[in-house]
Amino acid sequence: MSNNINRYADFFPEYELEYVKKSFKDRTPVSPLHAGDRLPSFNINRKNIIATSDILKSVNGVQPVEQLLDRPLVLVFHSIHWNGYGEKLLEDLKDIYADIRVMGGQLLLVTAEEKKYFDYATASLQLPFASIWDQQFQIARKAGNYSPSDPIWDRLSGVNEDVPTPAVYVLTPSLKIAYSSVDLYMEQSLNKRDVLSAVYDASHQDSHGIAI
Repeated sequence: MSNNINRYADFFPEYELEYVKKSFKDRTPVSPLHAGDRLPSFNINRKNIIATSDILKSVNGVQPVEQLLDRPLVLVFHSIHWNGYGEKLLEDLKDIYADIRVMGGQLLLVTAEEKKYFDYATASLQLPFASIWDQQFQIARKAGNYSPSDPIWDRLSGVNEDVPTPAVYVLTPSLKIAYSSVDLYMEQSLNKRDVLSAVYDASHQDSHGIAI
């Protein structure tokens, strides 16, 4: 898959180096959560909802996400500034959305862009799942995949905006992470089979009264 994104370690013409954004001296690196961790609670604000579906249909005002969960949740971080990588991710999610629901789960896309920009960039895709604007990266910070002093553009070329690191999580209703996939260098495709298996397992455990 070609995403027009390359590591700075790759060949980079000397005359272009002056245009590369400078690294932070005091860096706090991203520290993404992984399977087995618990995601800190976050609020969903109705004014930041881009598309309603699944859990977002009942949101009124500001509500903690765990109040809305009664099934496993596939939580996906996204940015339109990931270019081809981001477009492929949305297509892959659209492809397995029905299967996620059949497996007993729901899907929430957390995007770095507010509604008018996200809708404009994705209008042709006709996305069926719920999405929200992560204003000031509040959710990404809790997941550990955003740090203002460790930007993506300092790790690879092709992304010049302040955006989160790609990450996909499967959460139980108690916000325990049953599955995680964090792509620091934007080299991977969504592993559809692993995501669906994690949703099925989390849903199956919950249906048998196993504490998750």
